[in-house]
Amino acid sequence: MSMSVLLLLAAGLAGLAFWWIRRHNLAVYPPGRAPLARQPLPTGCELGAQLMAASSVETAPRPAGPPAKAPSPRPSAPKRKKPAGPSRREFLRTWWLISWGGIAAAFGGASIAFLWPNLRGGFGAQIDVGSVDDVTKGIEDGGGQMAYPAGRMYLVSYDSSLDAQGQYAELTNGAPFMALYQKCVHLGCRVPWCSTSEWFECPCHGSRYNRWGEYQFGPAPRGLDRFALRVEGGQVVVDTSTVVTGPSRIAGALDQPPAGPHCN
Repeated sequence: MSMSVLLLLAAGLAGLAFWWIRRHNLAVYPPGRAPLARQPLPTGCELGAQLMAASSVETAPRPAGPPAKAPSPRPSAPKRKKPAGPSRREFLRTWWLISWGGIAAAFGGASIAFLWPNLRGGFGAQIDVGSVDDVTKGIEDGGGQMAYPAGRMYLVSYDSSLDAQGQYAELTNGAPFMALYQKCVHLGCRVPWCSTSEWFECPCHGSRYNRWGEYQFGPAPRGLDRFALRVEGGQVVVDTSTVVTGPSRIAGALDQPPAGPHCN
C-alpha cells in the first residue's frame, strides 16, 4: 500500500509541475522574461514603419570624399608553355613500338632466310659446281670423291659400263659423275670418306657404303640418297631441290671391295 501511495503522490506532483510550467511558458522563455501571452504582437502599421526605417538607414548617402579605390586584381599565375614536341610518355611508347617492330622484322627475316631455299647456289637449289675439268680434278685430288659442303653432297666418278642395268643412268643424264647426299640414311649423321678403304663410313653407328654410295654394312636400311645432275655448256649442274631415295641393300651395281683397312 505504501508503494502505491508513493507512486500516486509522485504522479500528482509531476502533473502539478507540468501545469505550472505550461501556465507560465517556462518551456519557451527563460526566467526573467515575460511569457508569450503578455507580449503584444506588432500590428500591420508598426511592422510597416519598422521596414521603412530599416530601408532609410540602408539607402543613406555616403559622406563626400574621394572615391574609394577599387581593389587591384590579384596577379594571375604565369601560364606554363606547352612543349612543342611529344611528351615523355609518347616518346617512350614510340621507341618501344619501334624496337619491338625491329626485333620482329629481324626474326621474321631470319626465319624466312632459314626456311626458304637459297636460289643462288645453296642447298635446295640448282647448283653449278664447276666445269667438267674442275670436277674431274677435284675427284682425283680427293682420292675418289669431291666434297661440296654448300650443296651437302659428294661428287664421284660414274662409269656407265659398270652399271649393266642402267640403274643410275636417269640420275646422271650421260654425265661421268654421280652426286651423293652426305647424310647417313640411318640416323642422319654426316658420312665421311675413308681414304684407306675408299668407302663412305659413318662414325656414329658403323654403316658403310661403297664409292657409289651403295649399302655394304651396318644398320642403314639402304644406300645413300642422291641428287640428279646434268652437264650444260661444260658446267656440272646438280639439282639439290629433290632428294632421290638411295638403292635398297640388295640393289647395288658396283662390285667394289674395300681397298684397305676401315676407318670405323
